[in-house]
Amino acid sequence: MACLLNHHKVLNEAGEGKCSVPMWQGGMPAGFCDIVAYGRQEPKQRRYDGYCPALACYGHGGPLERKDGEK
Repeated sequence: MACLLNHHKVLNEAGEGKCSVPMWQGGMPAGFCDIVAYGRQEPKQRRYDGYCPALACYGHGGPLERKDGEK
């Protein structure tokens, strides 16, 4: 499996990062989701119950948009 890069762990100046959920194809690792993410999984609104090591897109349980006060 590939290693998480910084854009999977930390939001940039615009308050965006990339989703860190591992993807699989045919039982083999296929990288990460990499859809735009605005934060980590929100436990109260979990839409995805799988492994997410850092930032998550909306489809994998992350916030839908940037939080107030963030760039």
